[in-house]
Amino acid sequence: MLRRKLAGLLMLTALWLTSSAHVGSTLVVQEGMAGPYGLRLLVRPPGVIPGLVEVIVRTTTPGTVPTGVSVRPAYWRFGLKGAPPAEVLTPVPGEAGTFTTQLWIMQSGSYAFHVQATGPAGDGTLVVPVTSVATTASTVPPWLGWLLAALGTFLVFGLISVVGAATRESAIAPGAVPAPTDRRRAQRAMAIAACLIVAMLTGGWKWWNAVDTDYRKQLDKPLAVEGTVTAGDARALTLRITDESWTFIDPKQPGIRKQSGTPLIPDHGKLMHLFLVEAGARGAVAHLHPVRKDLSTFTTPVTGIPAGKYWLFAEVVRESGYTVSMADTVDVPAGASTPNVDGDDAWTASPAAMGAAPAALSGGGTMTISLDRAPTVRGDVTIRARVTNADGSPAALAPWLGMAGHAMVVRTDGQVFMHLHPMGTGSMAAQERLLRREAGDTVNHGEAQPTMAAMPGHDMGTMPGHDISAMQGAPGSAAATGVAATGDVSFPVAFPSAGSYRVFVQVRRVGQAIETAVLDVTVPVPPAN
Repeated sequence: MLRRKLAGLLMLTALWLTSSAHVGSTLVVQEGMAGPYGLRLLVRPPGVIPGLVEVIVRTTTPGTVPTGVSVRPAYWRFGLKGAPPAEVLTPVPGEAGTFTTQLWIMQSGSYAFHVQATGPAGDGTLVVPVTSVATTASTVPPWLGWLLAALGTFLVFGLISVVGAATRESAIAPGAVPAPTDRRRAQRAMAIAACLIVAMLTGGWKWWNAVDTDYRKQLDKPLAVEGTVTAGDARALTLRITDESWTFIDPKQPGIRKQSGTPLIPDHGKLMHLFLVEAGARGAVAHLHPVRKDLSTFTTPVTGIPAGKYWLFAEVVRESGYTVSMADTVDVPAGASTPNVDGDDAWTASPAAMGAAPAALSGGGTMTISLDRAPTVRGDVTIRARVTNADGSPAALAPWLGMAGHAMVVRTDGQVFMHLHPMGTGSMAAQERLLRREAGDTVNHGEAQPTMAAMPGHDMGTMPGHDISAMQGAPGSAAATGVAATGDVSFPVAFPSAGSYRVFVQVRRVGQAIETAVLDVTVPVPPAN
């Protein structure tokens, strides 16, 4: 213990220098337009805050490539007025249209990354919401701890001996032999110095432990939640957030609990997105939208899936742009229920699986899911889905929750879950809220937010990841009805770790129910350096 504390104390400065809301993943991948330039932003946040964030920007419009890209992280509370200067990205040799840099993040929380692209076609800015949280604490390797402890001990004894020598010999003539009184004075000085050093080290250890304890308390961890499902033909799921950080008692109104942090805002028109995945990710799946009953309780009917053990994943978005993820395991008993009346819930007892042939959908339709490149740990890829009719023609996709499709990525051990949109891993509601806050619009709070249809650039005809170039027609055309003219939809993503994953893609064809197909993906262990 003494050795570890001494090593930690002596390494304080070095630790800070070297430490430079999906479940199990902090990676951010998002696509969008910065003026005339299509960009994909990959953000790899550090595990320790403060720390260095790795940022990679790829051009998605080969015919319109910027010559310069910069990024400026703005903390949600202060915006660009309190943001540091923009960091200029460096072109990656051998990868045309790809730029990279590293920048410092000094505190945990929600940021708006303002990505500015410049070039011959003009200038443009893409704003990407990024949640940066501390997930780990830096540690000293044992060999380095022993080395630092030994060096520290040497320095302590050296300092005591210097005090003794200075006290013993500073007042005598050069070359004279110290008298017994000089030696006794030196011994007293060394004893006093040793006591002072021990007191300083003890105070330093206590301070270090306090700082370390406070830091570890702030490490990102899942909220404590309890999910329960009632049995019978009125089967319902209740999710209670039991974490003590979720609410607080107002000191001005004793006994009255209020929501901690900033209010929740709807994302795609829903306050919560909840997913049930049969344990092992090899069976039934449901995408539900619970209704909030009180500050900490959400409920939803459960229908269409068989009894069994399920992994529960849920997401809510705060007004700050921070996405809160929750996870639990629930036992779903036998029974049924009437689904929510809005018709936006989706479920299937047996998702259509990709094999040698495309996944078979109802009515003879098919869905083909693929990756645009071999997956690597922490590297961005695109999940592409093509939906066709029975005759092989592209299927018309109807908007579902304001988008042409949704996707879920689950590692088969349940340690990673990501909810994807065609724009990427980020929340569109968070992006829009950060944009409006930067513009000075702070009137609407909580659930009093504009609907998705009212958000500029959020219609299916302008969202990235949709091959809907034909949606530019007269009244009565696909564009006028909000229907995608082709059955293509894509989702940018980065896998945070090696392992076996299941990719679930959900779409709604015109006049059809929401359907789900899956693709199994294996992300290999990266080669040792």
